[in-house]
Amino acid sequence: MKIVILGAGAIGRLLGVYLSRGGHQVVLVDPNQEIVDTLNSQGIGFLESEATDPADVTWHPITAVTSAELIDPCDLVLLAVKSFDTVVALQGAKHLVSKTSPLVTLQTGLGNIENLERIIDRGNIIGGFTFMTGTSFGAGIVKLGSLGKSYLGELDGGISQRLTTICDLFTDCGMICTPVRRFLGRLWSKVIIISAINAASSILRVRNGELLENMESITLMKRLVDEGCAVARTQSIDLVFHDLYQLLFDGCRRGERNLSSMFQDILEGKRTEVDAQCGALVRLGEQAGIPIPTQQTMLELIRLISKKQAGNTGNMYQE
Repeated sequence: MKIVILGAGAIGRLLGVYLSRGGHQVVLVDPNQEIVDTLNSQGIGFLESEATDPADVTWHPITAVTSAELIDPCDLVLLAVKSFDTVVALQGAKHLVSKTSPLVTLQTGLGNIENLERIIDRGNIIGGFTFMTGTSFGAGIVKLGSLGKSYLGELDGGISQRLTTICDLFTDCGMICTPVRRFLGRLWSKVIIISAINAASSILRVRNGELLENMESITLMKRLVDEGCAVARTQSIDLVFHDLYQLLFDGCRRGERNLSSMFQDILEGKRTEVDAQCGALVRLGEQAGIPIPTQQTMLELIRLISKKQAGNTGNMYQE
């Protein structure tokens, strides 16, 4: 298959490594010219999660471009950009998307699918999210954090042939992928959990596993989860999973040595996805008239810390 990946961050690079090793033709799209040049000249440098020596990097040839407008028709498009880049990334790639060449979104945030539907037909979108984690180094290297499962679902709740085919493709390439019904509830569950881990780890400046070492941080995360669940109820969202606390603890343990993606972004002076996670829950809570003070506090603190870290003058969160 010819597969286009929008976004050459950690997840985009990991997808590129596994899919190219599986024998597929992969094209990565990223507006950063330095990243594109590095990927074209050296490929993607890959480190296994246990690797400690830079000499353990293996290199995987890849094709990269700065704009999807330069790409001919393909078989599949994977969206692996941050939530705030969704619209811009898709605008240049919408000519590649069709019913037989669907867009699979692999993002952890609320509102992304609604933004996609404003640009392309709903029937050409497959929802998805992944528990695979990684860390980018420089312009072309990625280290695997944990090879968690990925879940894909048709927006109408069905299990189609194309959905099964794509899940089988991922799994055959070494990434365990499951087709699911009730995708929206599963996505909300992940957003609620990840927003708690991201926010708490970023404020406390700790690795994910350290969040379980103190009752105070556990209580903080549980409060964030409770508020997220309260918002979900106002939206009539079926969260699918009955014990989000257990999923929360499992998430911290699975990536116990990892820095959360939000904490990584803060350390690197990059814009975070707090608005699509805590921020989305806050907005929906306000609309429903329910108080969610802990999410609101996390949102404000992350914004302040991000601005300070980046030396920002106030334009980071302008639309």
